[in-house]
Amino acid sequence: MMAIAPVAAAALVQKGATVGASQPAIWHLLGYPFEAGAMLAALFGCAAARYWIGAAQALRKEHRWGLDIPVTAMALATSAAVIISQRPEPLGALMYGAMLGMLGEGIFKLAEASARKAPSVLGVGDGEPKA
Repeated sequence: MMAIAPVAAAALVQKGATVGASQPAIWHLLGYPFEAGAMLAALFGCAAARYWIGAAQALRKEHRWGLDIPVTAMALATSAAVIISQRPEPLGALMYGAMLGMLGEGIFKLAEASARKAPSVLGVGDGEPKA
């Protein structure tokens, strides 16, 4: 009976130690490991920034499929790449994602300006860029 008591006590101590020390979920993308919470936070931050910045703009509907979707996809992919390479904490990942989503808005504005000038540059239309 005395030999069983230390084994039982060791089992209880071991069980209690594993419950308190949890590890973050590690996912893999193309062989690169990253923390799931950080990736989800970054992608949410990026998508939220892209949506809320562009939601109030009526002009966005005109270029939704041609410019907005590719720029959003590029911003999300860049956010994922930054998270895989930097491996930040979830709060830092959220900030990275939001920052890259806002940067995507600047890229959209540049692409939109180029799309407006394209007819006059290519010689199609009346030669004046639309305001």
